[in-house]
Amino acid sequence: MFFVTLFALFTAFAFLPGSFSAHSARYHRRAAAHSLVHSRALRLQTAFLDAHNAVRVMHNATTLTWSTELAEKAEKWTDACQFKHTEGVLSDTPYGEIIAAATGSFPVSAAFQTFVRDEAAYNPANPTFTHFTQVVWKNTTQLGCAASRCSGIFDKSLGTATLYVCLYDPVGNVIGEALDNVQV
Repeated sequence: MFFVTLFALFTAFAFLPGSFSAHSARYHRRAAAHSLVHSRALRLQTAFLDAHNAVRVMHNATTLTWSTELAEKAEKWTDACQFKHTEGVLSDTPYGEIIAAATGSFPVSAAFQTFVRDEAAYNPANPTFTHFTQVVWKNTTQLGCAASRCSGIFDKSLGTATLYVCLYDPVGNVIGEALDNVQV
């Protein structure tokens, strides 16, 4: 009898108007927002990994794996909306770094094209270091990237920019190691 009464009281309380609806709605909004952020991050991760690995395979470099640690460091920098290299301020460990920013429509595919656009200019007889050489650097095994929408990177009349930062570990573009690490 006690159980039936307790169950009846609990059931009546649980369905009182407004008893949990505000909390439930907040919870579902937060869960939906988290899911959206996670979905965007996963799309960014997949897009950058796929683009890098498609180019790397053409240059006999192994595929990269995603580094959450590097992605978090990249996110710290993009969230600060600074369109310049970090110069090691995110870590005392050296890593490779590529940044790109543009206003208007600037998807990952367009950003990545800025990374590799100097491929044709690479000359193994006189190697120079570029974004392309970092992308295909054989000793590099991990990648982490992030993106943020930023105002103030460019002239305000141009609008809000998308800033991308990719970090690479181990670092590429090491003097004296290009012949072993870059194949064209």
